[in-house]
Amino acid sequence: MSELVAEQLERVDEIPVIFHILIKMGIAERIDRFWPAHGNWKGLSYGQLAVLFITYVIHSLNHRLSGMEVWVAKRQHLLEQLTGWTLTPKDATDDRLGILTQVLGSDPEQQVAYQVEQGKYLIQAYELPTEVARYDTTSFNVYHASDELEGDGILVFGHSKDRRPDLLQFKQGLGTLDPAGVPLLTMTLKGSAADDREYFPAWQQMRETIGHSNFLFVGDCKMRSLETRLKIAGENGFY
Repeated sequence: MSELVAEQLERVDEIPVIFHILIKMGIAERIDRFWPAHGNWKGLSYGQLAVLFITYVIHSLNHRLSGMEVWVAKRQHLLEQLTGWTLTPKDATDDRLGILTQVLGSDPEQQVAYQVEQGKYLIQAYELPTEVARYDTTSFNVYHASDELEGDGILVFGHSKDRRPDLLQFKQGLGTLDPAGVPLLTMTLKGSAADDREYFPAWQQMRETIGHSNFLFVGDCKMRSLETRLKIAGENGFY
């Protein structure tokens, strides 16, 4: 008499493709080098957890920290086979993800250094064209209670593109390479920050990442500030 075998089905979807691309980009290794884990940190490293979190966000179209533990629990066998890591749903609790985001977001200079190195690798590994780069910002509204926020935080009232001046907001800047729109830098800015002041620092970071200033820097009308254009031209840039 043949022995009964228990089988369990797990959907694969695009998870292996997402994970393979992230691993090929070397994200986990760089994060672990720039942000070594605290001695009391157990389980997946910061880099491994970050890669797993990005996979979760892209696959589930959900960036809520609280949802990842369940997501991992439903796909634990698949994820272990795919990654080769020993992991459990408790590796992906919202508490651990909260610590991860706090660590990665605590030092702006460290973030810039990571982005520059990561961007340089992408340009070299994929032989990306560097003739045209662009930078732009947009605002995001949030529903946090204003009386619960710290005075020096990024969530403040400001000019709302969504016509919701009653909501707190922050701004996000993104620098990309044409024609594929490959992101090279991102900046999280105070909701009341003036956009025109951010173009020159963005150009400087993109120049460092690209490795030269011989590229066309594209921005919207807020980049037309004479001070901004003089600074870029003064360092042999083009706009």
